[in-house]
Amino acid sequence: MKSKAGAERAPSNGEDWVSLKFRDGNRSHKIRTIRKLAGISCTAVGAVWTACYLLNGRPGLALAFVCLVAVGVLALYGGKHGDEASLSLVAHGIFLVVLVISLIDAPIGNVPRTVHTFFLPLAVGAQFVFDRRRRYRAIVFPLACLAMFVAFGTGLLDVIAPVSPPLHVRMAGAASNLVLASALLAGVVHIYRSDVNARISLERELARAVGNREIEVLYQPQVDATGAMLGAETLVRWRHPSGKLLTPDKFIPLAEESQLIREVGLEVLRQACATLRRWSQDPALSRLVVAVNVSPVQLLDAGFVASVRQVIAEAEVSPSLLEFELTESALYVDTGAMRGRMHELKALGIGWALDDFGTGFSSLAMLRTLPVTKLKIDRQFVNDARADDSARQLLAKIVEISAIMGMVALAEGVEDAQQREMLAAMGCLHFQGFLFGRPQPVQDLERLITRQPAPMLAAAAVPAAAPRAR
Repeated sequence: MKSKAGAERAPSNGEDWVSLKFRDGNRSHKIRTIRKLAGISCTAVGAVWTACYLLNGRPGLALAFVCLVAVGVLALYGGKHGDEASLSLVAHGIFLVVLVISLIDAPIGNVPRTVHTFFLPLAVGAQFVFDRRRRYRAIVFPLACLAMFVAFGTGLLDVIAPVSPPLHVRMAGAASNLVLASALLAGVVHIYRSDVNARISLERELARAVGNREIEVLYQPQVDATGAMLGAETLVRWRHPSGKLLTPDKFIPLAEESQLIREVGLEVLRQACATLRRWSQDPALSRLVVAVNVSPVQLLDAGFVASVRQVIAEAEVSPSLLEFELTESALYVDTGAMRGRMHELKALGIGWALDDFGTGFSSLAMLRTLPVTKLKIDRQFVNDARADDSARQLLAKIVEISAIMGMVALAEGVEDAQQREMLAAMGCLHFQGFLFGRPQPVQDLERLITRQPAPMLAAAAVPAAAPRAR
């Protein structure tokens, strides 16, 4: 999710910060699971009751359940399954269908209204999966579900009953509705508990990861227009005790929420400085710059600058060979404190780059107050510009803005020579992507440099369809 800068101020301690770069990946599994549960339930229940009312000669009532089937199909096959916005559409569809059926489900004799009980799992599921900063989805919508549950449960809406199903159908429905609604509520709670337990377990393991030397750093080359190596970006991985190599989207959000990003980030910096220390002994490598991603949680830590200064001093490397990268969308956090520490680190000689530029909403006025000298253009702009003329024009404008502000523009996600040539024609002369090298261990990067003349790196292409590692 990309948030508008300044629209909502996060607490200065960063406890509510969730990585804007990786947060969606952290929740996509929950969203997919809840969506699948909703899709299967809506489709199955809708199909059964549609058939039931058609057999009983009530096609008008069957229409409501046809709509429920449509919502179920949308949940299973419509949009991106890890996308919160499309799940919101499904949730609102369920809300409307349950509302209509609840109006029809007026109590008759000793048969109570029961359809409204489905508002409970809907409310709990929405509270569980929707981002708490999306206040309507995470707060207003669940409260609306609970309000409808109370309104129907207390009989406030009994006077609205446009048509009632046959009594024998109502009796069967009353029992099955209560059972199914309870089962769905239990299912949502089970998913929630499983997620919490998994997160607690992962957090405990992550707390031991630095001490157990499980944090690994890969390097992806950054080159100029001739293919000459300028440096490399560090990309963190976690060698989990299970043996799996976890990508950042699997643990960075958890690390930031639990404040463990401070230890993980410093470990990445230590490894980067150790690399610079080794490179300083080799004339072919001694001028390469290493870029390290920095989290807002780290920048909001009062001791961060001192910790960085200590790591650099212990490694005995030049701060000018380090470059810190901050995601543009992160600037919505307490920018006053962050800006001050960014300037402190700049005074040490460390460079600053704004990562994923163009995906956030930082103003150019704010950007001028930051010690940023490089804008990293998000890969999506590069991908879209290939086939979309308006996207290509927008990409050219971003390059132009960087030049006007006296900053270097570096394009991410460059995967073929055509993209490189298009960017070069726009005036963008610094690149990063699979065309020049995958994220790789430092030893492989060193072999790449020593094996090939610098200008030849541009020919080290890999297939554009290869899966991205980031």
